[in-house]
Amino acid sequence: MARPKGRTKTARVTINLDERAYALLLAFAERDDAPVAQVARKAVVDFLNRVEPTIDQGSLPFVRPQREDH
Repeated sequence: MARPKGRTKTARVTINLDERAYALLLAFAERDDAPVAQVARKAVVDFLNRVEPTIDQGSLPFVRPQREDH
């Protein structure tokens, strides 16, 4: 199935956090009434923009990637 036009290609990343970091992530998500993935994605993009200002990630949508059947 073809990817809809205008959609940014995304990649799935798995991270491990200690209990304190995870609790803070949950608290920020609850405060902003947002999914944890969205808060984590914003934190990563903000970090990358600070470290490398030329990176242009735009706003990535909160979508579940479609599986490709092989």
